[in-house]
Amino acid sequence: MTHVSELFKLDGKVALVTGGGKGLGYFSAEGMAEAGADVAICGRDLHGKLDNAVEKLKKTGRDCISIKCDITKEDEVKQMAKKMKEYYGKCDILVNNAGIGEIAPSKNYSLKRWNNMINTNITGTFLCCREIGKMMIRQKNGNIINFSSENGQVGFSLGMTAYATTKIGIVGLTRSLAVEWGKYNIRVNAILPGNMEEGMMEFLQDKDSSMYKTVGVPFLNLTPIKRFGKGDDIKGAIVFLASEASSYISGAKIVIDGGFTINSGI
Repeated sequence: MTHVSELFKLDGKVALVTGGGKGLGYFSAEGMAEAGADVAICGRDLHGKLDNAVEKLKKTGRDCISIKCDITKEDEVKQMAKKMKEYYGKCDILVNNAGIGEIAPSKNYSLKRWNNMINTNITGTFLCCREIGKMMIRQKNGNIINFSSENGQVGFSLGMTAYATTKIGIVGLTRSLAVEWGKYNIRVNAILPGNMEEGMMEFLQDKDSSMYKTVGVPFLNLTPIKRFGKGDDIKGAIVFLASEASSYISGAKIVIDGGFTINSGI
């Protein structure tokens, strides 16, 4: 029987986090580095946020690199996978965090904006799964964690149809790959963050802002655990799913929302 403290260690593992330069992606990378993994982060802008994030990650004592990649471009995703193979020789953990979101009424939502949302959140996630998945299949081992959202579970009157569609699509992608690739010892799971004070909802940090008063207060009132999510809430979930502590979990969706989506008051 393995000691529980050993189950959460990621020593010797190599992880890749898309959109890892800031917000929930950075917290994912930081959590895995603190647990012992070497971590690569990717994003569209190599300089600035990515480089700064790598410097902070290196303070954990782990080897960390940045890779320029626009996940909507197939050739760049292939080059990212090639860089992982050349530099680390493998990829044990893939965290698909990169994505976009916006609020807009569906009746005015253009096809161009719809296609951009689909191409980034769904197609981009699939391309990363496919290319890194090829490496994991050869390794006969791997672990993929896809970022979905509570928005894929409940409806909102704010106008989030396109975003919600992509996020429930990621759950379907996750479950299908979990079944298809289980025979290669590859686990695939999804995490569904709720109202987090980082990433796309940083306005929740400013309690004096009009957005907080208009959106934040109603959301908080519907959250049984009376606070919004923080970076540590993401780090804990990611390390759990990336480690042997969750070795028999695949095809699952882990909701991290303080009870928001199961509140009958919605």
